[in-house]
Amino acid sequence: MSNNNYQFWKSIWDSKGNSESTDLLFLDGYEHLGSDFSSAQITSQIIESLNIEKNSSILEVATGCGFLARELNENYRFVGVDYSEAIINKHKKLFNHEVYVCESNNLFFEDNSFDYVFCYGLFQYLPNTIYAEQTISEMHRISKKGIFLGDLKNKKTRDTHFVFPKKSLIDLKFTIIESEASNDDADRYSAFRRF
Repeated sequence: MSNNNYQFWKSIWDSKGNSESTDLLFLDGYEHLGSDFSSAQITSQIIESLNIEKNSSILEVATGCGFLARELNENYRFVGVDYSEAIINKHKKLFNHEVYVCESNNLFFEDNSFDYVFCYGLFQYLPNTIYAEQTISEMHRISKKGIFLGDLKNKKTRDTHFVFPKKSLIDLKFTIIESEASNDDADRYSAFRRF
């Protein structure tokens, strides 16, 4: 994927963040999946996969406007980051969460800052393999207990999407599971690794 695709997606997220909408499915890019797409089911899958205990510290990379974050704020010490300042500003208007502007391949947190780190629906918007590998490395660096990569694709559904090879995740000792976002438009999966 070229830098042009990176800028294309950044402009999409910025425009969503700058919109008047408060519809979390739209704001976080899930509007095409329908109203039965459940943030509670997705966060349950993440919690169960990583065996996350209550009161654990959790970082969500590419937090968006809070579609998943709203499920985690009460029982966990939640922090989120996203590369779109407009999205982070919208998130702050909608929820009282600790969220920051930050690139996924250069997280500004110290080593082992969080018990768990996850992302959901991020990888298809990354610019290339190097950036994706840096993102995984950064998530690993700041996590004490495990990381979860949600809603990855085996194939592109748009020319502007990026696909990270599943084999690379298997080589990195990730466990592959079915994605909660599975639907007819793509062959999707999720991956997690406990430490």
